[in-house]
Amino acid sequence: MGGSSLAVTAASSKQALAYHFIEYANAEAGVASRIANGAFPATTADLTSEEFLGAEFEYFGGQKANEVFAESAAAVTDGWSFLPFQAYANSIFNDSVGKAYESKGATSVADGLSAWQQACITYGNQQGFTVS
Repeated sequence: MGGSSLAVTAASSKQALAYHFIEYANAEAGVASRIANGAFPATTADLTSEEFLGAEFEYFGGQKANEVFAESAAAVTDGWSFLPFQAYANSIFNDSVGKAYESKGATSVADGLSAWQQACITYGNQQGFTVS
């Protein structure tokens, strides 16, 4: 579960301080603050809590959107992981898939996804990754 991390590099001159922040953000009082401000829960306990699941969102017309998000998280295929160049993939999403959404049917979302996939494969190979 999850998909992001907080890490301390070996080269950091403030390893202890960084570790204490990570501990706060992931295992202490900071967890509730992060979730309340939009971070996705890092633990099953938080993901399945009544507080998380029962939150209503004005943006979604008062719906309990976290119920859908939790169900989606539970359906992630075993072994799935983010790309090692996920930030790049996210940055070009609107170049293809986003444009397909905006094209009002002139370009299908499937074609937009295919173009995004090809752009990611090309980039990954250029960066020295073996993409299959």
